[in-house]
Amino acid sequence: MSKLRRLRQVARYGWKHACQISNEHFSGKKRYTIFFDIFRCYNRYGMWSNQYLKERFWALDAGERSQIGNSYRQANQKREEWVKDFYENREFIAKWSKYDIETSAAKRGKRNDAYRKRYNMGEGSIVEYGVEFSRQHHLPGTIKIGRHVLFAKNVFIDYSGEVIIDDNVKIAAGVSMESHHRDLEAYQRGKDVNIPTQLHICEGAYIGSRPCFSQN
Repeated sequence: MSKLRRLRQVARYGWKHACQISNEHFSGKKRYTIFFDIFRCYNRYGMWSNQYLKERFWALDAGERSQIGNSYRQANQKREEWVKDFYENREFIAKWSKYDIETSAAKRGKRNDAYRKRYNMGEGSIVEYGVEFSRQHHLPGTIKIGRHVLFAKNVFIDYSGEVIIDDNVKIAAGVSMESHHRDLEAYQRGKDVNIPTQLHICEGAYIGSRPCFSQN
């Protein structure tokens, strides 16, 4: 996510939360005063306005603000790096997965090279159009792909967990794979908890067209 886009989010939600704090939490401070304090905390700690609200940051002394703010800075920095990679990945997929690349052998070769570089893919692997690799839910997953692996058209692989694909694997058109699952008990309690898993496809495997499965 670009810095400008993030600042717009901070402004949008910061103004909303500043109103909530001023009107509902009886902070004794005006809305614009809280709003500017939210921005200061974002610049200093990378703290978002919902976190500012959750911690009742406007009511803390300097020592408490420093301690809590620094803990958020580390966590939010990792999240920002994940978000940056996520948007870069979306741009990569939009550029290299297009059908029209199929019309030129040279373009297909460039696509294979691009996928190999970005996704730790071995030599001799082939990627057809519509192939998407993606991480979800801010999970720090990894993907490792061996040599001479074929990804046919419209394959989707989620690498939110750990994905390992050995040499000489063939994955047919439309295959969908997931390497995480939702904690249904937590979901029933109103929480969105996603658990990464490992997906390992052994050497020489052939996965036929249109299956959809998840490794739990």
